[in-house]
Amino acid sequence: MTLAQIITPLWRRIRARLFNRFFVTLGLLLGVMQVVVGHWITVVLAGRPGPGLAVGLVLAAALVAANAFAIPVLRNARREGGWGGAVAQAYIALGLGTLLVGSLIVLTWVGFLPLAGLLNALGVGGETLFQAFRVATIPVVGALALLLVWGFTGGQRQVQHTHLRVPLEGLHEDLRGLRIVQLSDLHIGNGMEGPWLARMVDAANALEPDLIALTGDIFDFDPRYVEEGSKGLAGLRARHGVFAVLGNHDTYTGVDVVVEGLGRFAPNIRLLRGELARLPVDAPLYVAGVDDPGRLAAWTDQEVAVPELQDLAEQRPHDGPVILLVHRPQLFPQASRLGFELVLAGHTHGGQLALPGGSLNLARFLTRFNSGLYHANRSTLYVNRGFGVAGPAIRVYCPREIATIELV
Repeated sequence: MTLAQIITPLWRRIRARLFNRFFVTLGLLLGVMQVVVGHWITVVLAGRPGPGLAVGLVLAAALVAANAFAIPVLRNARREGGWGGAVAQAYIALGLGTLLVGSLIVLTWVGFLPLAGLLNALGVGGETLFQAFRVATIPVVGALALLLVWGFTGGQRQVQHTHLRVPLEGLHEDLRGLRIVQLSDLHIGNGMEGPWLARMVDAANALEPDLIALTGDIFDFDPRYVEEGSKGLAGLRARHGVFAVLGNHDTYTGVDVVVEGLGRFAPNIRLLRGELARLPVDAPLYVAGVDDPGRLAAWTDQEVAVPELQDLAEQRPHDGPVILLVHRPQLFPQASRLGFELVLAGHTHGGQLALPGGSLNLARFLTRFNSGLYHANRSTLYVNRGFGVAGPAIRVYCPREIATIELV
């Protein structure tokens, strides 16, 4: 048995435990990282003596318990809005920053300790080692803190217009150059109201699309925003129609509420719920879509299969290609096996936090289909980074996206 065969299933089990008990894990990690960051600020940055080990352990336990209690309360407060919601949003943002900065501090300790042991064996004193650690870590931690501040401000305001040409097997010559504008993960109700939504609608319409595809998470979780959001989306225009599917957050908002709201206030949007439609063009071209499985699919599932896709495959005509809209990209393996030529998805947000270039991002902890183009079994998948945000309004090296997909 190879090392990879041992590590891979172990990592999958660890990841499943972490994410299936997400809020318990979050409370635990946040409490520990609050102690780590507090210790670093006190000892390394300020140069003052820190608490002893016993006091530190008691403090960590207290913070873990406090966060485990506070996180469900803050989630409810965020949903209620008002000043309580604003406090909850601020605490969530601060908590995310604490987790990231604390993780970096832990990594610097892990990397520095072997070097410190070697230098100590060579006669370098403890005070000299401490000053070396201080000089090495303050710029690194400070740079990350500034990067996070930028992510909460300028970074999350950036919008990237992606244009790509995608070969589509079976596309009729007359349809070459047909343009699909894909929008995903708007999360209306989490800062995507009013000017932001109007800006997105105007930007999409300015591209003069032949087709607009909304690949789920249209709303965040609050049904109070369905009417306002649907009225805003009613402004979307495309020559051959605007099509959409539901995402997991739409199910949290309430499927019936979302379906009714879109039908009443945005009749221009055709919601595909296990349906297939022929586009109003001379040559045969079809668009299909299915609801996201919601809570029926775990966060860590690398592949997801739903019976609705099998049903669509059995009823699909064979005189032209099918563009399949899904929310969760983990449906791609099933879709590619069933022969769907082009699959458009979202869900991952590209991780929202990424290293330069975007390929290394937080979404890679959840799925290998985290952002961009993928190919399998003569099928193509495009995963959109989304226009909205989930949780804190932060994006680092992962701008909001409007994608134009030109069929060739």
